[in-house]
Amino acid sequence: MKQLKECLVLLLYCAMTVNPGVVANVDFAFHHAINLAEAGQTIQDKRIGYLFCAELMPPEHELQLMLVNTLRKDLESHLVPRICLALDTLIHFSTEDFIPAIQSRLIDLLSHSSSVAYSEPIVASAALIVCVDSVKTGHISDDMFHSMLSKLYSSTWSSRPDPGKNNILLKVMNALRFFTPSERDLALTIEILRAARPRGFSARAAIYQCFLVAANAPLESLLATQAQAGTSFVQEIQHLLTSEDVNDVYLFVVCLSHIDPALWAGTSSDIPAVLEEWEVERVMRLLESADKCIRTKTLCILQRVDRGIVEAYYTQLLRGDSQTRIMQDPEEHSRRLLEIIQVICGEDGELYIQHIKSLLPVLEGSTPLNKRRVLQEAVEDVLVHVRSANANFQSSCIGVLFANITEPDLEIGPTLMVILTALISEYLYMSPISPVNLLRGLSKRLSLYSGSIQDACLLSMTRIAAESDEAPSDVVENVSTVRDRSSRYVRRRCDQFISLSRSKAQIKHIISMAKSTALPDFMVALETYEVEKDNREAHLPSSPSLVSARSSESVSRNSPYPHELRYDAYEPPKLTSRLRRLSNSSSSRQSEDGSSRFIGQVRASQEALARTITPGDLALVAGQAELTSMASPPAPNTVLPVVQIMDEDDTTSRVDLIALDSPFVSEPLVSISTASSVSEFDFEATWNLLDSANSRGWSEVPINVVVGRLQGLQRRLKMIAADVAPFEGDVKIIISPEIADTSSTRGVAVLRLKGSEDGSCLWRLRCGDEQLRSSIRNILSG
Repeated sequence: MKQLKECLVLLLYCAMTVNPGVVANVDFAFHHAINLAEAGQTIQDKRIGYLFCAELMPPEHELQLMLVNTLRKDLESHLVPRICLALDTLIHFSTEDFIPAIQSRLIDLLSHSSSVAYSEPIVASAALIVCVDSVKTGHISDDMFHSMLSKLYSSTWSSRPDPGKNNILLKVMNALRFFTPSERDLALTIEILRAARPRGFSARAAIYQCFLVAANAPLESLLATQAQAGTSFVQEIQHLLTSEDVNDVYLFVVCLSHIDPALWAGTSSDIPAVLEEWEVERVMRLLESADKCIRTKTLCILQRVDRGIVEAYYTQLLRGDSQTRIMQDPEEHSRRLLEIIQVICGEDGELYIQHIKSLLPVLEGSTPLNKRRVLQEAVEDVLVHVRSANANFQSSCIGVLFANITEPDLEIGPTLMVILTALISEYLYMSPISPVNLLRGLSKRLSLYSGSIQDACLLSMTRIAAESDEAPSDVVENVSTVRDRSSRYVRRRCDQFISLSRSKAQIKHIISMAKSTALPDFMVALETYEVEKDNREAHLPSSPSLVSARSSESVSRNSPYPHELRYDAYEPPKLTSRLRRLSNSSSSRQSEDGSSRFIGQVRASQEALARTITPGDLALVAGQAELTSMASPPAPNTVLPVVQIMDEDDTTSRVDLIALDSPFVSEPLVSISTASSVSEFDFEATWNLLDSANSRGWSEVPINVVVGRLQGLQRRLKMIAADVAPFEGDVKIIISPEIADTSSTRGVAVLRLKGSEDGSCLWRLRCGDEQLRSSIRNILSG
C-alpha cells in the first residue's frame, strides 16, 4: 500500500507538469487508484486514490462506474471523516452518472445529526467551495458572498490561530483574493502577515495569501492601512531577500510581483522607497540566479518598475558586455535572452515574433544557412511559449511568422525554419496565408538548408498539401530539383511529398492516424502508413524478382536502425587483395565539412589510430598470425587497410563493399598483450552513474569524422558497436584517462551516437567533468 501511494503521487506530479499540448496517458493507473480509494485503511490512503482520479480521469472513462460505487459506500459509512472525504471529492469531480446513485443519500445527509461534522475543517472547506461555485453560477451575489467572507475572516482570526496551520483561515484568504478587500479586510491581513513572519517555513502559504488579498486593493487603501499599522507589506518580508534558502527568496519575489511598485520602489515622489540601496542591488543580482522562476519573476517586477531597466539588461546580455559565465554556454545564453523577450513582450504576440526574428540570426552566426546549427533550446522555448499563450497571442504570432515564408528576399535561419514547420503543422487552421502560397514559399527555400531541415520542411509541406487541391507544378519542380542532388533519406521524403500531394484523401487519412497535430506525431503516422502500404503491396501477385526488390527496399526504409550495416551477400574475398587494396580516389565522396567520406584513407603518420576494422576483415584474419600485427601500432610506412564506401546508386561495385554507417567502428586499437591490464569501464553502469550530467544535440558531420576529432583529446577511447548491447542502434564511446580508475567517474565521459542518412548524427553525452564536457561539446557542435 505504501508503494502504491508513492507511485500514484509521483505519477500525478509527472502528468501535471508535462508541457502544454502533451497528453499523458495514465489509463493503466486508474484501477490502482480506485482500489486504493476502496481498500485504503486511512483517510490519507483514500484521499490519494480519490485525488488521482479527480485530477486525471476523463469524465467519460469506463471505470467511472467503479468510482461511483466506491464513493457511495463512503457516503453511507458511519464514519464522519469518510463521509466528508466523499463529499469533498464530489465537489471537485462528479458527472451525470453520479447523480442517480448518490442523490437520495445526499438528501439524507442534510439532516445528519452528528455534532462532530460541524467542527471538522473539511466541512467548512467544502462549504466554501460550494459558495464559490454558487457565486460563479449566479446563485449567490458577489456582495452577499463578500460580506459572508469578511465576517468569517474576522471570526476565524479573533482567536489568533497559527497562520501556518489554520486551513480555514487560508481558505478564506484564498476566496477573498477574488474581491476588492475592505479596509477591515486589509487591517486583518497585515496583522496576519506580521504574525506569520516569525513562523518560518510553516507560514509561507499564509504570507503568500496575504499578498494575494492585497493585490486587488486600491493604492490609497493600502497606504492608509500601512500608516495605521505602523508597518508596510514589503517591510514584513524584507528578511526573505537575504535568506540562504532559495524558497524564501522565491517567496519574496513572487509576493513583490503582486503589489504596486509605487508602494516600495520609490517611483512616486509622495511615497518613499522601502528597500535600501543594497537591497535593490541584491534584487538586481537575482537576474543571474540559477533558478529560472526567480529570474522570470524578477524580470516581471523590474518591468513594472521601469521597462528601460529590462531592455537595457537585454541589450547588455545580447552584446555580451557582462554575464561571462552565461556567455560560455551558448544554450544557456539563448535561454536567458528568450526569457527576457517573453517578459518584454507580454501578451503581444506580434512583438514577440519580431524579437525572435532579430535574436536568432545573432545567435546562429553569419555562416551559410546549410552550415548553421539549430538552437534546440530556442526551438523548445518558443514552441512551449506559443502553445501556452492565449488565442490572441497565437493568432498574431502565426500571422507574422507565416507571412515571412512568402517574402523571397527575407532570410530565415534553420532554427526559425524548424519553429515554422512545427507551428504550421499545429496551427495551419489559423494561417492567414493560403496553403498554396505556403507550399511555394517553402519549396523555394528548400535547397538552402541541410538535410535535417529539408526533412522537417518536406514533412510540413506534406501536411499542408492536405489543404490544397493539388501541389502547383512549380512546387513539384522545386522538390524534384532538390531530390536529384540529395541523400537517399531526403530523396525518399521528396518522393513521399510528390506522391501524396496528388491525393488529399491519403494525407487526411494519415492526419487522422496521428495522435496529435504536432509534426513528430504526423511523421510517425506517415511512417506507419508507408509500412502498411508496403505490407499491402507485398501480398499482391507479382514476379519473384519484383517482390524481392520491394521487400528489400521496405526493410531498408523502415528499419528502426536504418544506419547500421548494409551490404549484399558476397563471395569470400581473397586475402591478398582485400587487406591491402588502395581506394580509388574517383569513387570517394566528400562530407559536408570537406572531409573524406570513406574510412581508412588517412595518413598513417598523423592518424594511425583512426583505422576501422570491418566484419569482413575480422573474418579473414581470424586465427591468422597477422591479427597480432594489425592490433599493434603500424610502422611509419605501413599501408593501412582501406574499406571503400559504396555509392548509393552504384550497382556495379556492390561486391565486398560495406557502407559508411557500419556499426563496426572500432576503438583505437590497444596491444593485445596489454589490453588485459587496462582498467575498463562498463558503459551502461557508467551511463547510469552520470545521469545528472546529461546533454544532447545534433552534429552536422558523420560519425567517423566525430571519432577522428575525439581522438585529438589525447585520451583513451573505447568504442562499442551499434548492434552490441546496451542501447542497440547507437555507437557507444567511453572517453577516459590513459590510466583509468574504475572506482571513480572523474575525467570520464560516455557518448552515444546515432547516424543519419544525410551524414549528420544525433549525440547524447554524459560527463561530470565540466572542462571535458565543454571540450567534447565543442567537438560535436563544430
